[in-house]
Amino acid sequence: MAFGNILITSASAKAILVQNFRAVMEEFGGKVFTADSEPACAAGFFADQAFQVPKLRDAGALDHMLALVRDNGVKLIVPTRDGELPFFAANKVYFEAEGARVLVPSETQLETVQDKAKFADAIEAAGIPAVPRIRPPFGDDAYPIFVRPITGAGGIGARAIKSAEDFEAIEDRDSLLFHPFIHSREYTIDLLMAVDEPKALQAIARERKVVVAGESKVSKVVDRPRLVELTLKLGETLGLVGHNTVQAFDDEVNGTHFIEVNPRFGGASNLSIQAGLDSPRRILQMLTGHAEAAYAPRPVRIGATMYRYQQDVIVDEAPDH
Repeated sequence: MAFGNILITSASAKAILVQNFRAVMEEFGGKVFTADSEPACAAGFFADQAFQVPKLRDAGALDHMLALVRDNGVKLIVPTRDGELPFFAANKVYFEAEGARVLVPSETQLETVQDKAKFADAIEAAGIPAVPRIRPPFGDDAYPIFVRPITGAGGIGARAIKSAEDFEAIEDRDSLLFHPFIHSREYTIDLLMAVDEPKALQAIARERKVVVAGESKVSKVVDRPRLVELTLKLGETLGLVGHNTVQAFDDEVNGTHFIEVNPRFGGASNLSIQAGLDSPRRILQMLTGHAEAAYAPRPVRIGATMYRYQQDVIVDEAPDH
């Protein structure tokens, strides 16, 4: 019996994620669809079918999405953009009433994850180190310091403050967190959680070797046992679901400090998927009654390195945009 169909939302240029799920769906039956508010959605060309949908803030967006799920036999929704996660968390019960699971934590858990101050408080209470926070006023010897918005994604607004003059020029201090400038290596950890219980299944750490405009272009799987162990504990503490991307500093001198969690697939998560995490297949195994197979850890290809590059898609006819 076929599982049903998958809908990947805010698909944009996430063609590799679509391809990963399509490869797995050959084993489970069903199709992979994409949804995006923009007609120029490159990932849609790699899907079985692409849908243009309203922006989620538009009137009637929920009814439109529910109808899409209902009319197309969607059994799993995979949100991929931080900004859409609150919509799906708030409306999770309605999608589940249509028979579709949504890879998103509860509203309360999501709020904790997306508010960096609440995130730090939650994990520190569990004995997991967060990036240290400092509060003004600062002495001259405190600079440089690092500031970032309490909410937001993609590193927008995060920056170094080099002097007291730069600090005095900041107008929105109540919306910011202040940190000492940490000189440690930064890692991304892809974390796979169960879908029906707060159980961490496996995590793979990767070092971002080359980063351009905040996006990892060269990444390498590394052996960081303590970092992985703490990430598993973090996932269970926060009650995460499915595939998640975690950011942390880690080195032998300064130890481990977690920066944030994005409760979704990341832009370079394909490396961890191919290096052993195998999260699309394992998520579907969990949803089809094969939890034992899904829960079994996979061998990890330590040293596997991914080089990302741009690829063009050329078609004879495309939607207007």
